[in-house]
Amino acid sequence: MPLVSEQSVICRRFDQRIPLIVLILCLAGSMVCQGKGIRSEVSDFLQSHCLDCHDSDVQKGGLNLEALSDDLSNREIHDLWVKIHDRVDHGEMPPKKRKRPSSADVDSFLKSVSEPLIAFDAKRVREAGRAGARRMNRFEYENALRQGLSAPWLQVADMLTEDGTSHLFNKVGDRLDVSHVQMMKYLETADYSLRMVLQTVAHPTQTEKYYARTEPMLRNYLKYRFGQRSATRAAIPMVDFQAEPDVITGDQPLTVGDADPDKREREAMGFVSGTYAATTKYDFKRMELPVDGRYRIRLKAYSFLAGLNGASGGREHGLHSGSRSWWRPDRKVVKRSNRSEPVTLYALANSGDSRWLTSFDVGTEPGVVECEVILKKGEMIRPDATRLIRTRPGWKGNPNASTNGIPGVAFCWLEMEGPLHDQWPPAEFQTVFGGLDFKVEPGNKVVLLSQDEGTDAKRVLSRFMARMNRKGSVDDSQIVPLMKIYHKARELGEGFTDALIAAMGAGLCSTDFLFIETDPGRLGQADLASRLSFFLWNGSPDEVLLNTKDLTNPDVLRGQVERLLNDPRSERFQHAFLDYWLDLRDIHSNSPDAELYPDYYLDDWLTESSVLETRLFFKELIDENLPARNLIKADFTYANERLAKHYKFPAMEGTAFQKVNLPKGSVRGGLLTQSSVMRVTANGTTTSPVIRGAWAMERLMGVEIPPPPSGVEAITPDTRGATTIREQLDLHRAAASCAACHVKFDPAGFALESFDIAGGWRDRYRVTGNEGDRVEGFGKNGHLFEFRLAQTIDPSAKMPDGLSFTGIHGFRDILLKDERVIARNLVKRLVVFGTGAPVSFSDRKAVESILDEAKAEGYGVRSLIHAVVQSDLFRTK
Repeated sequence: MPLVSEQSVICRRFDQRIPLIVLILCLAGSMVCQGKGIRSEVSDFLQSHCLDCHDSDVQKGGLNLEALSDDLSNREIHDLWVKIHDRVDHGEMPPKKRKRPSSADVDSFLKSVSEPLIAFDAKRVREAGRAGARRMNRFEYENALRQGLSAPWLQVADMLTEDGTSHLFNKVGDRLDVSHVQMMKYLETADYSLRMVLQTVAHPTQTEKYYARTEPMLRNYLKYRFGQRSATRAAIPMVDFQAEPDVITGDQPLTVGDADPDKREREAMGFVSGTYAATTKYDFKRMELPVDGRYRIRLKAYSFLAGLNGASGGREHGLHSGSRSWWRPDRKVVKRSNRSEPVTLYALANSGDSRWLTSFDVGTEPGVVECEVILKKGEMIRPDATRLIRTRPGWKGNPNASTNGIPGVAFCWLEMEGPLHDQWPPAEFQTVFGGLDFKVEPGNKVVLLSQDEGTDAKRVLSRFMARMNRKGSVDDSQIVPLMKIYHKARELGEGFTDALIAAMGAGLCSTDFLFIETDPGRLGQADLASRLSFFLWNGSPDEVLLNTKDLTNPDVLRGQVERLLNDPRSERFQHAFLDYWLDLRDIHSNSPDAELYPDYYLDDWLTESSVLETRLFFKELIDENLPARNLIKADFTYANERLAKHYKFPAMEGTAFQKVNLPKGSVRGGLLTQSSVMRVTANGTTTSPVIRGAWAMERLMGVEIPPPPSGVEAITPDTRGATTIREQLDLHRAAASCAACHVKFDPAGFALESFDIAGGWRDRYRVTGNEGDRVEGFGKNGHLFEFRLAQTIDPSAKMPDGLSFTGIHGFRDILLKDERVIARNLVKRLVVFGTGAPVSFSDRKAVESILDEAKAEGYGVRSLIHAVVQSDLFRTK
């Protein structure tokens, strides 16, 4: 039955019984059972080797083994016994300085602990399944709507509440709870999506052109002059490469308009700065998009150089570092540039929020760039010449300027075509409302028509739910509640269209649709198809997958994995997996500090490029089945112009990414040295070996990092340069209780200290104040560099096993000594993402089997994905 009642849809209120139903569903997968006792089997070992430090009197590390229960149904107790098992298994306990137990005693202890743990897990899986009942997270819900409604343009994830995370991902049922608020949001989102599909028939494809000269915001910039305060707001009216100063003074009209169509096509507004909220914003805002959908954008633009106002040489005008004079471009002189300029397009909402759409290069001659994008109703377009300066008050110069001129981008016009439809009526309307006639009333209101409303409603609802519930068929028990909602809406005065949408919206919030898996046991054909698609497409299966016969056959299943991975929709998996595993979704959380990192401050091109590098890199690992060791060290990466400059690669030009084969000895290669990873593990001002080291060892090597003890203050690096972070950490680790944990991750953090907050290479720390050596240059904000270089970085350390290294090369070599560890960690992450459940103690044997299967291919990433899907872990709820 649907989770929502008739009154909840019509009146937007919920039946009080619903929370109980939802609670039962959510708890079904987390029921516990009593396991076999452990203490009696290991009491002698504990007495001989453990109780000296962990009895009721000493309780070292807060662990009292005398009072520790063996009730494995208690999650804390269960996890503690697992931790005890692992500490002994890894040789960490008893401590090396104490008398070591014999190998036979250790083996006996491990067996006595592991057998009850495995037996408990097996009983839990039989009764409740490996994974608890889980609903779709907000991104899965969006993708499921896209698939089911044949509406790949839907953008609705942000309408839903943020999902909880567990074991790094937003896939685990225990954190995907259901509340009244969430159900309300699901209803609103479903209603919005259905109405957008309905509205498609009211909006055939249209084309509209918007000229830069007549855009109000761009026109306003003519009144500004290139002075200290308003330089970035000044626009240069141009026709091809001829400036029009008479337009600025008002002696000539802003545009020739329809009187001279040829010249109007060549009119442009030139800018020498990139878009920035506080200064220049060359937005195209006159458009009024009527509906969400696919749109084709054509932008006519080109690069140019503005002359220097009275310049006979660069130094007099602040073009070179060290000068504190200010300069200004000459609005009367423009000329051809010898290079293209990168431009990024953003979708601009009325709230002022922007959303990245695409990037491309505009050439040195006036030309049209075309792209297809997804836009929401009411959004506008914001272009940004991303390489150009973004000045802030007090600016002194331009890092891109030269004695030849100041680079700029000229915009002629933007043409919008859409919404785009491949057929008429549109495919999405046919999918959802096919078979019903319609009419479009004034105000573009779409009304569905029917000669037999009840019969048509049941027919449409039956077909709709059969498509949406991922089973391919429905029975009356699923349709009757929806028909009740439909009839109740009609009784309350709603028209046929609104009543039908109310019933459909309820169906999109029912357990049949909202919950991915519920029943424990071996997955059947439909459930396996669903799990596979939510793994590799992060959304619902298509008809091909649903209709694949004998999907449980390993060969058939392998073929479908190949098909899904080769489909463009696999990018959903790649992006979602990386966003949570590597925290890429937090890339904008920490802005580079304006004083210490003015060369990164306001540089959206660097930020966006760094994420694209990581995505392209991981995609290459999958596409080419490259070994998992490449996650740590690879002989290639991807870069565009901005990253090439950042990484000091040979010069490139443009936004397009190229595969870069790294020379032997390069510090680049692998996730550890990529700008995105360095960015999300720093705070925008400083780097911390503790944070970076813990992140690297946990995310890439699978080392369990315990949370810091309460009351322990975080170590904040000294930006004044009085002490080094290493000196601060040496004092912190003087306490044995701190050293025990820090030894696991501090070495990794020290190895990464040679990379600054955005992954740029450094030999010395940047500091504020008067100590250290000055660095000359201008930031993207136009300010002179004020930071200094102080202490030399020491990237050496010693691993817990005693192996020493210096720098990233030595550290990576140590990690690569056991490639299986790297592959094992990746497998565990894939299992959580693909099944919605972490790897339990009893799952460890299955993980090793997965690794054994992929070993012959060098633990290739694609092979690991195949092995995960073929495993019992994946094929069992």
